[in-house]
Amino acid sequence: MTRSQYQGRTVSSVGGRMHRALATRPIYTNPVYHRENLANRNREQIREFCQFLAHEWGGSRQHSYTVPSRGKSGGWSRAVNHKWSAVGLADAVSKYAWSGKSFAENKAELDRLAAELQSAVQRDSNSDVCTILRAIMHWGGADNKHRQRRTYEWIEHNADEISAKLSNAVDLIKDEQASLEPFDGVNLTMNSTMAKIVSLADPEQKLVAYDGRLGGALSFFVARFTEEREIHQYDVADQLLFAVDREPKRNPDTNRIHFPALFGKTRDRCHASMVRWASELIWQVAKECRASPREIEAALFMWGYNVADEPQH
Repeated sequence: MTRSQYQGRTVSSVGGRMHRALATRPIYTNPVYHRENLANRNREQIREFCQFLAHEWGGSRQHSYTVPSRGKSGGWSRAVNHKWSAVGLADAVSKYAWSGKSFAENKAELDRLAAELQSAVQRDSNSDVCTILRAIMHWGGADNKHRQRRTYEWIEHNADEISAKLSNAVDLIKDEQASLEPFDGVNLTMNSTMAKIVSLADPEQKLVAYDGRLGGALSFFVARFTEEREIHQYDVADQLLFAVDREPKRNPDTNRIHFPALFGKTRDRCHASMVRWASELIWQVAKECRASPREIEAALFMWGYNVADEPQH
């Protein structure tokens, strides 16, 4: 969605706190000229940010946070002596942990699930797809039927055409020109759990599993990028205003820049936009630093667990 498309839309149509980003933006009198000018400037800014993030791959930026010793993170907390830290994003991948397994171990499991899901979708075997979706949700720790009620209900309601629905979701997100209006929570749904599912359903594996951790990390680096270049809020490209989680530890707002909320009346469409924007960006960054998109995604996932605890040193 371009900057000009945001002008005049309601706050709810773009989700959360986006109004703070838009309220101070100037209104232009020559829409065609400025739309082209802004589009060119935005593309250049996004290209510069990709280079900035690629530099962070082997960079020396330090990041650390306390890992709670209680609850699901107890085992991880003990393994890192209650504090996770990394120097640069490449180091963050080497310290990846999920369910007590390393990046390589989890990637092998996800590759298997992706192959099974894509095969079932291709065969239009809806019953097999539903079975694999439950396995993916279990892997992601998202199999609590109470907390994931919307996702379970959507899958059950669309069980007879789930293969076509997933294919449609993948195609729409990957087509930059396609409207994301179908992500209305009824026809198509999108949230952190569905983002994992759609990323695995993509045969090209170009889509990322956008969630609060990934959004927090991307926004963290956008905030550093804008601070170092003294870019004001109203000059930030819309595609860099990543939506963030409600949890304070996932929100990297600064005095200079504020990010929209990941939730709201149009949360499904907003989340689908984030999957699209983040996937395009991470794909470019991976090419810049000669890493795989999955490695970049994993590094950001670890970085984004807490971007407010000790964000800089």
